[in-house]
Amino acid sequence: MLRRIGDRQWRITPHIYSQIVQEDLEFWESYENRFFATKELHQQKSESFIAPSSTLKRVVTTTSTPTTPSPWIDTCFKIFDSNVTKGHSLHSKHILDDVQHSVPQPTDDGRNIFFHETSCLKKDGIVRLNARQACAIESAARANPEWNVYVLFAAPVGFRNRTTQPILDALLAYPNVHLRYVNLTTYANDTPLKEWMARGEILRSQYMNSHLSDVMRYLTLYKYGGTYLDLDVIVQQSFEKLEPNYAGAESPQYIAAGVINFESKGHGHELAEMCVRDLLANYNGYQWAQNGPGVITRVLVKHCQTHSITNMTRHCSQHFTVYPPSAFYAIAYGNYKNFFEEPYLKSVLDALNQSIVVHLWNKLSKDNPVWVGSRVAYGVLAERYCPKVYRSCGHVF
Repeated sequence: MLRRIGDRQWRITPHIYSQIVQEDLEFWESYENRFFATKELHQQKSESFIAPSSTLKRVVTTTSTPTTPSPWIDTCFKIFDSNVTKGHSLHSKHILDDVQHSVPQPTDDGRNIFFHETSCLKKDGIVRLNARQACAIESAARANPEWNVYVLFAAPVGFRNRTTQPILDALLAYPNVHLRYVNLTTYANDTPLKEWMARGEILRSQYMNSHLSDVMRYLTLYKYGGTYLDLDVIVQQSFEKLEPNYAGAESPQYIAAGVINFESKGHGHELAEMCVRDLLANYNGYQWAQNGPGVITRVLVKHCQTHSITNMTRHCSQHFTVYPPSAFYAIAYGNYKNFFEEPYLKSVLDALNQSIVVHLWNKLSKDNPVWVGSRVAYGVLAERYCPKVYRSCGHVF
């Protein structure tokens, strides 16, 4: 089990020290070749992803940004208008509670887990999550039963009388799962991003839904503290034994943004504020990775005073832990297909044996089906860590 200890070494327990260190040394030695070998694939599949240079230079927002968002985007997150068919509209009392005013509120002790759903939802305004998103949420709730798990929707969605969705019924069986709505017009109040959000900069992004998710994860951790998770993960282990303030390395160039924890006070809150202010200074609506992993990487390069991702924990050990890829990203994005092919089942499960979180690379893998009952790694993991959702999703997960 990975954990934080008082010295300045990697945060691991002695009985697995040699194994993980050897694995990570092999990873770093081989990653550069695999990174450039798969870069072309990732660029094709991820809407022109642009990897940062080794110097991590600031990328300035271009002056060609449109002055106004399109009407379709502008209405994506607004309260439903009169054009919605009467039989399908939602009365305001059925809309999810605003997370800023709901009970329970996120707690100061950091035992909060946050997911963000930033898609433009359908006009009927009904809450929707697919099986893989629900699996991520269930796995987090099961592994951390004493923590509150918040699923935050950027649109004011809700239910009628009941969900009529077996997947959501399965998810809501967990008392620590809370579906909430985020009012984008007020969420940034009393934060450094208040005026920036009021200008609607995020609505002009070329990758609006992805970039809104980037902004919201840092803003949420700044406001409340806790753990942010992507919706394409499976949580295998509890977060209870992890000291606050951590993220995970995905590559020598990037600290990834799919798992981030900041405490609500002290050094964690200071780092969260640095991330929010970095967004304010460096936001770019035309580069996919600039506002997510780029933010946490730039902030820690500055805070830890090193460009070396592998040495960052040693430089920042008192304030922040950067876990090796084996903790959260043991299967690199270039190998995402291994989750969906039976011959790789054993090798994938072996690679994930010590992982706290499994990242499934939805941007690349979303079109790969998993037949319920098949012996592919994603299906086996889902059956093990999100059993209620897996049993309720029908024939295809």
